[in-house]
Amino acid sequence: MSATATKFSDGSVRRVYRNVKADNGTDAAHHLASFVTEVRSEPSDMRKEFRHLTMDAGIELFLTEFLGDEKGRTQKTIDEYRKIHVKWFSPAIGKKAVRDVTQAHMDKLFGKMRAAGLSRSRLNQARSLYVPFFRWAKSRRMITRHPMAEFVLPTSSYVSRERTPPEVDELSQLLHEAVVIVPDIAVLLVLGAVTGMRRGELVAIRWSRIRWDEMRIVVDASIDEGRRVKTTKTRRERSFYVDSDTVAMLRRHHDLMTERCRAFGAELEGDAFLFSLGADCSSPMPPDYVTKRVGILKDHLGIADKRPATLALEATALRLYRQKPATRPVGMTGPAPKGGMSYHEIGERLGRSERWAVLAVASAERREAADARGDALSFDGSILALRKFTSSELLDAGFNISMVAQRQGHGPQVLMKHYSKSRRSADRKAAEHLGRVVHGAPKT
Repeated sequence: MSATATKFSDGSVRRVYRNVKADNGTDAAHHLASFVTEVRSEPSDMRKEFRHLTMDAGIELFLTEFLGDEKGRTQKTIDEYRKIHVKWFSPAIGKKAVRDVTQAHMDKLFGKMRAAGLSRSRLNQARSLYVPFFRWAKSRRMITRHPMAEFVLPTSSYVSRERTPPEVDELSQLLHEAVVIVPDIAVLLVLGAVTGMRRGELVAIRWSRIRWDEMRIVVDASIDEGRRVKTTKTRRERSFYVDSDTVAMLRRHHDLMTERCRAFGAELEGDAFLFSLGADCSSPMPPDYVTKRVGILKDHLGIADKRPATLALEATALRLYRQKPATRPVGMTGPAPKGGMSYHEIGERLGRSERWAVLAVASAERREAADARGDALSFDGSILALRKFTSSELLDAGFNISMVAQRQGHGPQVLMKHYSKSRRSADRKAAEHLGRVVHGAPKT
C-alpha cells in the first residue's frame, strides 16, 4: 500500500510505501487508514536525500555528526561502534535503505552474533548503537517506524573465563621480570600497580603534574587509541598520594629521562611526559605500544591470554621446527637449516605467514621454558589487571571503599562490579574461616 505524505523540505511530493499482511478487505482497509493517518501527521521537514539513505551512510552520519559533534562522544567509542557495524551488520544490510530495514533483519543479525559466541556485553554494545540510531533516524524523518522499538536482546551463549588479579608474589615476579624483559615500561608498570591508574592516564602524566613536596600525583588527562590527548574517562581531575619509594623511583626516572634528552641534544621541559619515545619527551608513549610490550612480558612468563586452538597451533609449529631435518639434496650449498622445517615452510604447512611462524615458535619456547623452571603461572598480567590488583588489595586490607573509588577515578558501584575481584588468597581465607565455624568443636 502507499500514501502521499507531507512534502519534502524542498517542496517536492513525498510518497511512502509499506507492505502489510491482511486477512481480508476490511482488515486491509483498516491498515491503509492507519497508515495514511501516520504518514500525513508527520511534519514536512524531511530532506529528500534521506529518503534513499543507506545504512552504511546513515550509520556514518549518525556517528560523526550526531554522536561526535552533537553529543561529544569520545573517538574511541565512535570507532568501536563503527567496527561493530562494519563486521557484523554492514555485509548484510549496509547497502539497504534505512527505511527498508525491518525488525526481522535486526533479529537475524543479532542472532548471528549470538551464534558466533559473542558475550552479552558485546551484544549490548551493538544494541546501544542501533536503538539510538533508529530513534535518531525517525526524528530526522528517515523512517516512520522504529524497527527495534520492541527489540529483546538475545541470551548470550558466551561463557567467560575467570581471570583473577595477581597475588602479591605473582605481581612481584611480573614487575621483577619487566625490568629485564621490557625495561622501557618497567617504571610505568610499577606506577600502575601502586596507583591503579588506567593505561591512557599513565602515558598522559606530565612531570608538571607531580607534586614532589606533597608526594602527590594529579591526574587530569588521558591518551586515546588515536594518540590524542583528552580528558579522563570520567571527565574529572583527581589527585592522590604516593609512597616515598614511588617518589624516589620517579626521581630516578626523571634523572634518566634528563640524561637521555641531553644525549639527543634536547632539554626535558617541565610539561614533558613521564613516558615517551620522543627525544625531548614532548609526545606521550602510545597506549598500544605499552600493550604490545606487556604482551611480550606475558609471553615470557607463559601467561599470554590465548585461545586453546592458538596454543595448540603454536605447539605444532614448535614441533615442526624441531623435527629431524630432511636429508639435503646432493650438491646443495649454503648453511644447513636451523630446524627441521624453515619458518617459511612452517607457515605454508599451517596456513599462516612466515612472520607468524617465527613468533609462534618463540612463544611456544617461552612457555616451555616457564614450565621447565617450575614457575608456570596462570594469573592475568594485563594493564587492567594491575588496576584490579590495586582495588582488591586495598579493599582486602580494609580501606574505605569511597577512598579506593576516588583513587581509581570512578564511583563505588563501578568499583565493586568491575574492579574488585576476589583473589585466591581471599577465597582461601574465607574457606578456612567457614571451616572453623562449621567444623570447630562446640564451646563447653
